[in-house]
Amino acid sequence: MRSGREPARFPKLEITMLGPIFILVGAAMFAIWLFLRKKAMATGQWPSTRGRVVASDVYLHRGTEGPGMEEVRVTYDYAVAGATLHGHRISMGGSGSGSIKAQFARYQPGAEVDVFYDPNKPASAVLERKLPGKLLVLPIVGTFFLVAGAWIWVIL
Repeated sequence: MRSGREPARFPKLEITMLGPIFILVGAAMFAIWLFLRKKAMATGQWPSTRGRVVASDVYLHRGTEGPGMEEVRVTYDYAVAGATLHGHRISMGGSGSGSIKAQFARYQPGAEVDVFYDPNKPASAVLERKLPGKLLVLPIVGTFFLVAGAWIWVIL
């Protein structure tokens, strides 16, 4: 005997619409990673100068849930063509390599550091030329989204 209510079903059209959305998300993740990788590779050609860390601290990004995410913030001074400049970026990917504790220990106030600067725009500088390893999550998760999106779009 039927109760008159059918179980809720997702129409096929709505599910297959997830395919292109997943593909776009995956492609966007790859594009961001390729953009950052290209910028990081360009820093390999940048000249370097000595600089000095002026300030550093560990900043906690508070989310609505969970413990939050820590990030090392650094301010450093360096000189190019007689002009003193100030930098804040550790790498093109934002954070540096290694653990938060290791980064904080490496960039203590007063520490001398190598600063790599863009010769066309000396105010653009980094302390590390490589992308942080944690950014590898972008192409890995991007691949998942691309495969899942293609599967949804083609199979369903």
